[in-house]
Amino acid sequence: MTEGLSVTAEHDGAVAVIRYANPPSGLISNKGAAALAQAIGRELQREATRCLILTGGAEGVFIRHADVAQIQRAGEAVASGAVTPESFAHSPFAHIGHMLDAAEKPVIAAINGVCMGGGLEIALACTLRIAARGCGPIGLPEIRLGIFPGAGGMARMARLVGAHRARRFALDGTVVGAEEALRIGIVDELADDPLARAIDIANVYAGRNPAAVRAIMELAAIEDDDAAIERSMIRFGELIGGSCELRHRLGTFAAGARRLDELE
Repeated sequence: MTEGLSVTAEHDGAVAVIRYANPPSGLISNKGAAALAQAIGRELQREATRCLILTGGAEGVFIRHADVAQIQRAGEAVASGAVTPESFAHSPFAHIGHMLDAAEKPVIAAINGVCMGGGLEIALACTLRIAARGCGPIGLPEIRLGIFPGAGGMARMARLVGAHRARRFALDGTVVGAEEALRIGIVDELADDPLARAIDIANVYAGRNPAAVRAIMELAAIEDDDAAIERSMIRFGELIGGSCELRHRLGTFAAGARRLDELE
């Protein structure tokens, strides 16, 4: 679903601001993820860019969630043998996560609104997260639809809050507002204007010795959960490809143009 897909980058000195928008749905599809991955990769390679910011390009929406209709179609492709579950570990969503995990430059998520499912999984892969006061919903409600965070979100949330709390968050299909997200530890700060605050932080980081910043980013990287992240993507493919009933449920949900935050 690419109704008004737009991925743009603007520069303020050594800081790059990447905006993702796909109005009116706010969803992210494989095409949207590929465009976002290309923009992120370009800025990570650009010598003049020392810090990146990811934010939503539409008011009140960071990234709503992944395109459920596309997930349903991917499940049909697995069931028919057209693709294998292993291909999910090489998707555009996987590419974004791998790039952010390996980034030698800080990447800040300026969460300006709805941030659910795959949108939150992308934010969790960033170096830190600044959320707008009172914004939301923020969460991983996939279990309520019969699936689970399939883009590495479990491992990345566990880095922030520990394995037990991450597991409980996903099992409950938790959806929270910004203030609770801060209390839990999945966002780092709240701000009236998260982009302005992210730019302030980014300018500080951009002014540091880049060699020292690269060393910190490299040394703080968690290497032992790469296999877990890849395994989660493959398991996601196996799950949606292995159940006709689940694929029907996903298709019905998508056909009704519903949103993950409407699930109970």
